[in-house]
Amino acid sequence: MKKTVCCLMLLGCLATKATAQQAISPAPTAAELKKNFTIIEGGTEGESDDFDKLTTTTARQLVTYLKAHEVSATGAKSLGVELSAEAADAAHLKVFTYALSSGGTRGTIHKPVLQWKNAVGQLFAYAVGEECAFYEIHPLASPGRALYLLLGMEKGDGQCDVSQAYVVELKGNYLLTDNAFFGKSSSLSLCNVDMKLDASRQVLRIDQTRNKEISDDELRLKDQGYRRKPKAKSLVLKLSGGRFIQSQ
Repeated sequence: MKKTVCCLMLLGCLATKATAQQAISPAPTAAELKKNFTIIEGGTEGESDDFDKLTTTTARQLVTYLKAHEVSATGAKSLGVELSAEAADAAHLKVFTYALSSGGTRGTIHKPVLQWKNAVGQLFAYAVGEECAFYEIHPLASPGRALYLLLGMEKGDGQCDVSQAYVVELKGNYLLTDNAFFGKSSSLSLCNVDMKLDASRQVLRIDQTRNKEISDDELRLKDQGYRRKPKAKSLVLKLSGGRFIQSQ
């Protein structure tokens, strides 16, 4: 059984330039993906080597499929996944999410695959090394760069619901995930908080939603250069110079 609190470890990114995932040949059909994702949704992570292999292979198949197909919300459902967030700009960055059971108190694990377009409309896709149900994409104001803030949440154990802020950068054919926007990391994950971006001010506000704070969060904030003031229930981070800097 996987550790029930493994969602608390969603702190970093596992890839740098994210276009090199090997394509599956022959390309999968929508029906094949639907069949596999139905099996995955009904299974449990780590239940067998065959199941884990199916999960890995099917994620790669989805990447291959998304490199060749524009997929709507309705089309995503027909594949057995969810179009959980999308941006409205020319790159049209989308997040497709599939789910499986953790087998523990964590409940459902969500795994995202990103799709985007380059300047000439060619499609690309990548399965990022995160476990989070991202529900919002916000383009960030940064001249000369295509930066996006993804916001999402994932259940931890009974004491923790993990909110995550995750920044990616598009450079044509490339998806960059190794930028240091939150201290030394491209992401920030905290328990029992609500994260909201004020797009006009480029400010990320983080409000505590439960009275009980998880001790690991203070260590995590300190490691990334932030500090919540004593008895404070909120933290305000402002995008400045390509980084989120604490302003409150």
